[in-house]
Amino acid sequence: MNSENLLKIELIIGGIVEIIIGSLFLFLDIIFEQIGLENIPIFTQMAGSFLLCYGILLVYSARDVEKYLIIPLVNIFARVIIVIFSIISIFDYPEFMGILLFAIPYDTLWSIIMIILLKKREIIFKKS
Repeated sequence: MNSENLLKIELIIGGIVEIIIGSLFLFLDIIFEQIGLENIPIFTQMAGSFLLCYGILLVYSARDVEKYLIIPLVNIFARVIIVIFSIISIFDYPEFMGILLFAIPYDTLWSIIMIILLKKREIIFKKS
């Protein structure tokens, strides 16, 4: 399988994961309530809506990666920031240790693989 197909597959898989997580976030306040965490429902609804829409954008960007390059680049940047805050938060919220121990490697690997595939296709870091 060539790098172009792998790149498109990763964008689609990443987008689908974002859509699923976004959909779950829309109803996260119910889960928070069950485990006794205080939560403002509008935060989870906004985060869920953002992730849902961003997932759709990632899937859409697979159509023409070069044209919509900004979408995966911003997503990589956002994932790096999320990983940093997840590492900081892992000790503050032990209730989420299972989720964060999955999310941290997923976001890190997704970003690294995406950068490698973009570089391999010479979409970023082009040789002069």
